[in-house]
Amino acid sequence: MMYVSILFTLIYCSLLVFYYRSLFPASRIQLAAFMAALSLIVVSYSVFYAHGLLVLNMPVIIVIMIIGLRFSTSMDWLQAVYGGATSILSAYCFRGIFTAIGALIFRGRDLLSDADAYYAITLAALPAALLSFSVLRRTIFPDHKMKRFLKNRGQLKTIVAYEMVATINLVAINSGRQSSPNNLWYVQVALGACVLALGMLVFAIYQSIYSAELLEYRLQSEMLEQQYNRQLAHYKSYQKYTESFRAFRHDYKAMMASVKSLIRAGEAEKAIALVDDVYDDMQKKVHLHKKYSDNVVLDAMLQDLANQCAEKEIEFSFQVFAPRNTDLSRLNAIRLFSNLTTNAVEACDKLPVSERFMHIVSTAEPSWVVLKVENSYNGETVENAGKLITTKEEKDMHGLGLGIVNEIAENLGGFVLYDIAPENKLFTVRVFIPQTKADDHPDV
Repeated sequence: MMYVSILFTLIYCSLLVFYYRSLFPASRIQLAAFMAALSLIVVSYSVFYAHGLLVLNMPVIIVIMIIGLRFSTSMDWLQAVYGGATSILSAYCFRGIFTAIGALIFRGRDLLSDADAYYAITLAALPAALLSFSVLRRTIFPDHKMKRFLKNRGQLKTIVAYEMVATINLVAINSGRQSSPNNLWYVQVALGACVLALGMLVFAIYQSIYSAELLEYRLQSEMLEQQYNRQLAHYKSYQKYTESFRAFRHDYKAMMASVKSLIRAGEAEKAIALVDDVYDDMQKKVHLHKKYSDNVVLDAMLQDLANQCAEKEIEFSFQVFAPRNTDLSRLNAIRLFSNLTTNAVEACDKLPVSERFMHIVSTAEPSWVVLKVENSYNGETVENAGKLITTKEEKDMHGLGLGIVNEIAENLGGFVLYDIAPENKLFTVRVFIPQTKADDHPDV
């Protein structure tokens, strides 16, 4: 019975590893790490069964699962700890619930000290755990929400801390399985502990997902408010330009009539002097309104970015157009552009003025629209499991920018490439968005 239970456990762990691989795909199938983790699970079961140390099964298998996830997926260590602990903790809670209920129903049989019966219950508990997981995944824990939650390190640390406490608590309760003088009392305590641990885990994850969504919504609202202010400033600038040009145009006809009269009278020098005066007057009265693109929203963002670069003395050049024939919404276009340019400005701001530069170019290829942002930076980057993370102290409020850019591109079937050259202090991001049809829009 033990070996059948081990087989079910291996299937359970394998399915969850494949689930986390779907959320965090690795660059290649790391079969060796996966098989090593499964082998260690078999060894631990066999050794602990032979020496009567079944109480150690849960913490040891959690550690094995963590290591397996870390090296079989692109998860970092914190995410792997969450995945391993959640998977095994849930399985043991279901097994504890099934065992306690069985002990209450079949009081004439000591299920708590009968190892074979305990393993037999595993055959029912693990499918129930998978069924419960499937239901939760289709309802309150969909994949896109889980990915967002697992990238929020603040919320993730809270859940991991709870899982560690719950694991210690269940191990302590499980250790009294064979030593409790009052089996009925123990069964009730074990049932309550498993139900409470599982229920609190689901509730805590749900609340963390909700908090992560609120945080992103807050950041998105702030970004949209900033964009609204940019557009408002853009419209006011254009309004000043229009009003000043209207005032200049009012006097222009009279000035040109005078120029014509002087030319007819042979007073060429005076006419030239008057034209010069007209030009000087236009420079003084007509407010300069530089256009960067033919799209109002994009132009407002580029105007604001140009102002930031001028204020921080960043050398800049823009050659950008609003993408056509893609599924990129205006909101996501704002989010994508704002996050990339904000990161670029902040990176440049850490350098001496002479080293600051930013170049932004968009191109239309046969199948892709490509946005390239190239900027200088101080040569310092922090990576975790191959992913760039923020160097700022408040990591919960910062470091979401590149994650949002990746999410937008991937949801549209695109991708993001990073080219980091610390020796040249050059940071380049290329965002590829697929076109829905051929785009003949010229570069602007």
